[in-house]
Amino acid sequence: MSLRTIITLLRRHDLFAQVDAARLEVIAFTAERETFEAGDILFEEGEEAFDAYLFLKGQAVMFSGDEASAEKHRIDVGDLVGEKLLLGEGNYRSTIRATSHVEVLCVSRYLFQRMLREFPEMAGAVAAALARRLDVTMGEMTRLAAELKRPETENREQTET
Repeated sequence: MSLRTIITLLRRHDLFAQVDAARLEVIAFTAERETFEAGDILFEEGEEAFDAYLFLKGQAVMFSGDEASAEKHRIDVGDLVGEKLLLGEGNYRSTIRATSHVEVLCVSRYLFQRMLREFPEMAGAVAAALARRLDVTMGEMTRLAAELKRPETENREQTET
């Protein structure tokens, strides 16, 4: 897959959307690529996390707990998993299993944070993306709080219409 295509896939995610193309090219070129076959586990719930995975090829499923009874979420080309872990330490909150041949770009926390230190304009773009996410979350919380304050009969009437 070309660097240009990887940059396009990265830009689909708000964390990278406003980052300069030259910086995204460094990430695309420097980050490691890994392949997995159908049935392989990319990572397991609870494992210490060091990388975010950008799916370049193939499909996988994400689930928590026992796979047989868990709700599964499909992961496709262009999906980014674990981006929050680029900003700080943590563990994976789910398991991902490949359902076909999968190729991923592994963006390490070390690489990402190093670039934030070395390129202040990139740090500013990431900070702006996080501020936008916070605004959206606060708006959703305000809307939910207003819904919860409405009398029960009013909530029921809106649900029925």
